[in-house]
Amino acid sequence: MVCYRMNNSPIIEGITQMSCCGGIEPGVHYKETDTKPPEYVRRCFKSSGDAGRTVYQWSGFPCTQKESSDCCGDGGECTATTKGGYCKGTSSDYIYKRRDSEKSSYMKRSNDTLLDISDTIDMKDYFFDRSKQSNLRSLSPEMRMFMARRDENQKYMQEQHILKKSLKDADRNMAVDKIKERNRNYQITYTITLIHLIFLVAIAIFIKDTIIMKIQGFIDVINVQRVQFTGKPVQ
Repeated sequence: MVCYRMNNSPIIEGITQMSCCGGIEPGVHYKETDTKPPEYVRRCFKSSGDAGRTVYQWSGFPCTQKESSDCCGDGGECTATTKGGYCKGTSSDYIYKRRDSEKSSYMKRSNDTLLDISDTIDMKDYFFDRSKQSNLRSLSPEMRMFMARRDENQKYMQEQHILKKSLKDADRNMAVDKIKERNRNYQITYTITLIHLIFLVAIAIFIKDTIIMKIQGFIDVINVQRVQFTGKPVQ
């Protein structure tokens, strides 16, 4: 039972530090030497113009904490989106436009979707879409249509692949659960059997004298029968 408990104790995984504004992580979503926040959360930070470039009130090392006044200005929660993110306020949502330190109301657009920055598929699609948009600017309208159809087909194939993988993972998890349940039943059976054996041995030790007498009496009866069968006189 001790071995069973030890082998089936829950595994506690390490906790990832997610205290940076927008949930971004150094070394994962940006380099610590970056001077600008990732594009998908940039609208959560105030910024200003300096000699033709945009300077954000954001720090990569140490990262701007989600409790910092530089994160959404006055306590809002930064949420990543494909168009730059926004701040969830207590009464309304808002953003900071480029080179602006005053917040503006956030108006959600159809092409501005929530982005799960911890999901590999989401991030892969996000960077693929950005690359596609930059490449399409130099193409002819006909070529853009062709590329759009090709990209849609590729995305459909990717979705089908992910769906099949999910189904396979579900089947594998179900099989693993069945194996665990079977092993658990085996462990229970073994434990009950062992308890019965220990109980029987304890009873046998407690009444050993009676058992010995019964066995001896049985052996005496066998000996008498054997002597009578051979024709010898019984002593």
